[in-house]
Amino acid sequence: MTHLEAQSYIMPFIEGKVPTDKQGDFVIHMLSCDKCREELEVYYTLLVGMRQLDNREELSTDFGKELEKELRSMGQHVRSRKRFKVSAFSIVMSAALVFLALGYAGSLRRVYAFEQSVKSSNQGKYYFSDSLSSDFMLDHFDAVEMAKDIDETKVVTSFDRIRGYKKLEEDYLKGITIGEEITDIEAAVD
Repeated sequence: MTHLEAQSYIMPFIEGKVPTDKQGDFVIHMLSCDKCREELEVYYTLLVGMRQLDNREELSTDFGKELEKELRSMGQHVRSRKRFKVSAFSIVMSAALVFLALGYAGSLRRVYAFEQSVKSSNQGKYYFSDSLSSDFMLDHFDAVEMAKDIDETKVVTSFDRIRGYKKLEEDYLKGITIGEEITDIEAAVD
């Protein structure tokens, strides 16, 4: 703010009518320019003193102190408005970023669900069910479904372990029996 502009706002300052967009510049100029500050003090003392006399108020003893107080008060109002603008901007931007992140995550979730539904509709129940169905079915139990059940439960009891060991032992004995039968068939063929 130039000296001429600052001096043009002296009367509005005394009347409390400095535009809000000029208050910060006015306060900074008056606190840093001794020449304009001196002129403000003269006008402030004359006009405020005359107003106090006209209203039959008690005449101030230190106009300089009151002027300093009003300038500091206006400066604090300017700083609080700036802080409010910055904090309001920060809140709005934070909210916008959160909404963008949630929207992006939601769109990723929808794309993933769409891809999975397309994949499952194209693959059928199992991708290799035609060529590997015998490997999926063990003793008329669906191995894939059993694996899903095991993964979902994640709790294996001692009874489950005992049953598993017995099943392994039975499968081992079946394997030996099948091997002996194959050996007998090979011996009979020779």
